[in-house]
Amino acid sequence: MNYSAEDFARLFGIAPTALPAECLDLIKSADFNYEQPAPAKRDEIILGVMKHVDSDQPTQVGAQRSELWERCWSENLQNFVTSEFELEKLVPKFIKPGQPIRLNQQYVMPRNPAFELAFFQVCRAYYGLKYFAQAKSLHEFGCGTGFNLVALGKLMPHLQLHGLDWSPSACEMVNLIGKHHDLHITGTRFDFFAPDATLPITADSAVMTMVALEQTGPRNGAFIDFLLAKRPLICLHMEPLLDLYDENNLVDYLAARYHRKRGYLSGLLPRLRELAAAGKIEILETRRMFFGSLYHEGYSFVVWRPL
Repeated sequence: MNYSAEDFARLFGIAPTALPAECLDLIKSADFNYEQPAPAKRDEIILGVMKHVDSDQPTQVGAQRSELWERCWSENLQNFVTSEFELEKLVPKFIKPGQPIRLNQQYVMPRNPAFELAFFQVCRAYYGLKYFAQAKSLHEFGCGTGFNLVALGKLMPHLQLHGLDWSPSACEMVNLIGKHHDLHITGTRFDFFAPDATLPITADSAVMTMVALEQTGPRNGAFIDFLLAKRPLICLHMEPLLDLYDENNLVDYLAARYHRKRGYLSGLLPRLRELAAAGKIEILETRRMFFGSLYHEGYSFVVWRPL
């Protein structure tokens, strides 16, 4: 089986002819073939997920993990420097190659070890081109290695890029990217739990989080209040959204259990819907990708703008 350009277009809710050329190029350059696992293999995958969720291995997210993230990004930083600043070294280690993945509420076996990364790259390009074309600058909060900013900066060279993260190593990586590659990009330290109200964000700026706000658990209110006060042009969040799972489906149910075990992002979508009902924001799109890694789906989108 193959996940085709037509499948991506259907996922995005557009006609295949409306897919941007940049997305088509990414689709053509990747191997999106996969197989449905045999019943015995599917049982093995499900049992492995259940045992992991029931174990003490999944740790709770939150501010207490800041030292762990600093160690992770410090390792990425060292690899980046040692490689003489190869951009390929920026891919975060949480995107694990060669595992079963979630697709359309089933577990599947991809032929390409980098299937998850390639799928994510298509989605990132589509939503970046759709929502950031009118912005003059892009601020990624929880930017990690900066690899999202690099990809979107190459697609839209007019953007001034700003990477914000609570890890000093992540900020240093972003600044090194700007120094050694032809990109207008800077790194600045930022704490989701205590946003800096003096941080300049102009009305022609775009804001995004990509699998980063998940680490705040239920404590995302201060960041949303910060964005409401700053009033950027557009806000895009690609995050695991618990509200979009169908827990009558076994694969979704296990993802929801894992989400709760980790204490991932909660309350964001209900808060945004309340703000929309009060006329304070407009939600432009909410979309589930029906795609994810072994334990959950981290790639759903909600896009909004202040009113």
